[in-house]
Amino acid sequence: MNLPASPNLPPESPQLQFVEAARAVLGRDPRIAGAWLGGSIAAGTADRWSDVDLRLAVEEADLGAVSDAIQATLAAIRPVLGWFGRPVRGGHLVVFTFEGPLRADVEIATPAALRGPRHEAVAPLIDPNGQVARFAGTPFAPPLLTPAELIEREAARVPVELGRLQQAIENRSILKAVQAQATLLESAQRLLLLLRDPHAAGLAGPKHAADVLMAADVELLLDPLAAWSPAWPDPAADAIDPTLDVLRPLVAEVRNRHGTTVPLLPEPPDSASDPAGGSYFSRGALTAAGAVAAADTLLVHAMVGAGYYNRSLYSGLLWGYAMFAQLAADLARVRQGTPELAAQLAPAAEAEFQNALRPLRCGGVAAVRLVAANVAALYSRYLERACDTLGLPYQRRLDREVNAYLYRQGVFAYDVTGGLPNPTVRSGTMSAADSYPKAGP
Repeated sequence: MNLPASPNLPPESPQLQFVEAARAVLGRDPRIAGAWLGGSIAAGTADRWSDVDLRLAVEEADLGAVSDAIQATLAAIRPVLGWFGRPVRGGHLVVFTFEGPLRADVEIATPAALRGPRHEAVAPLIDPNGQVARFAGTPFAPPLLTPAELIEREAARVPVELGRLQQAIENRSILKAVQAQATLLESAQRLLLLLRDPHAAGLAGPKHAADVLMAADVELLLDPLAAWSPAWPDPAADAIDPTLDVLRPLVAEVRNRHGTTVPLLPEPPDSASDPAGGSYFSRGALTAAGAVAAADTLLVHAMVGAGYYNRSLYSGLLWGYAMFAQLAADLARVRQGTPELAAQLAPAAEAEFQNALRPLRCGGVAAVRLVAANVAALYSRYLERACDTLGLPYQRRLDREVNAYLYRQGVFAYDVTGGLPNPTVRSGTMSAADSYPKAGP
């Protein structure tokens, strides 16, 4: 198997072990007209955080059968923790999370895909007729963003998210505030990464930041967040100023070094792009069954996300658990006979979320680990309740395995599978016991 060398991906990595095993197993299936890798492994830029982008070409008559059997086929190579599939243009996309953790995106399409335009690098795996080699030989130039272009992208994003954060605090919407703040901290992390290592411009995100940024860098960056009140968000006491104080030194350094201005004036949010009742996962109203389907999808990614998002980086974890919090809120709204989710949480559920997210006022990595555990406990309970309401199966085994893994990896501050917080874990002046969301009825 000849693959482009990825200097940051050792030969014994789970990714390359999986690729070699998949090539051997799929090569024995006469229905596979061709198989190749895309993404970072094919481009020679993969590292220990990379997933596997596997592409299969299958005749039209065999497309359904191969797609239906792909879970069992790949489970024989590596234990599957979870998966979900969806149709894509010309075929199917199946996303797997394997033990390791390891993620693989498997796209199954007809041989016509070998004649289409190339949007990624190609590394042939199975090629009985030479079609993949010819496909791989066509010109391909991946778009690379310069530091200036990445800064311009952040410059367009920051004022919009500042406006959303300001509005969320004024409306006392802690979920929307957490989401907006998480996006802003992602921007701060990308700017910090660019300033630390300009050569990482094309990788400016939490997935690849672990080897460049240290936890100490991020902790120092987030000191201003401790200025929030204990009841944050409280419009009588809070504002966007602490988040602005996180961004200001980065923006000043970007302007001095690159000559680019990142505006820090909040723009009023566009109400048309964020309708009432909308969720993190959809525009407009979300059905109860859709919320459960989204929950299953997110659960599949929870374990591999612990590897993608360096657990020492506050912003990556917070961004992920902002999604979890919104989805848990969607699940909390599921009621029998309700075709669409209500726009507002019940008062008891709102109190639970306020309690679960309160440690964010302390700022820093310890606080987000505590919040991650709090939100996971809410998420699991509401997912189980929603499944019971809708008569759908609840993946208790997978749920517990994912949560136990995240606790062992240090992402959670306490073991949510046991239902009891670890009283020795503290965040600022708040202990886990102070903020643990008590079980509802």
